[in-house]
Amino acid sequence: MVNRTKVERQLELIKEYLDFLQEIQLLPEEEFTASRRDFHSAERCLQLAIECLINIGNHIISDQGWRAPQDYADIFMVLSENNILSTEDVLTLKQMVQFRNRLVHVYWDIEPKVLWQIIKEELGDIKQCAQNLAGYTQNH
Repeated sequence: MVNRTKVERQLELIKEYLDFLQEIQLLPEEEFTASRRDFHSAERCLQLAIECLINIGNHIISDQGWRAPQDYADIFMVLSENNILSTEDVLTLKQMVQFRNRLVHVYWDIEPKVLWQIIKEELGDIKQCAQNLAGYTQNH
């Protein structure tokens, strides 16, 4: 059975991280790229929001006994195979996981302008995925 308490906590954290990143969106790009504090805070919040999606997805997959994902990106494919996420969402979410991997493993090579673009354009995808996962867990 899906541990709703665990999932709800992860969803709360996603909301917290997205709220912070939406505050960052209000900054002028030049201010964001010049501020190490804003840049590093945004890096971490984006990483953690993606981690929460991974955690929820893994929890659902494990609970349902679906095939084991080969890697973090494959989690979203498994969820799509089981009609929780659309196939269109999977490509975007796989790219997010790839960026998460860069944040974790190649953090010294993240360009502020690239992070800025993701914050400006991709937060809705994280929110949509979280909503889809929340909807599934409320019914199971």
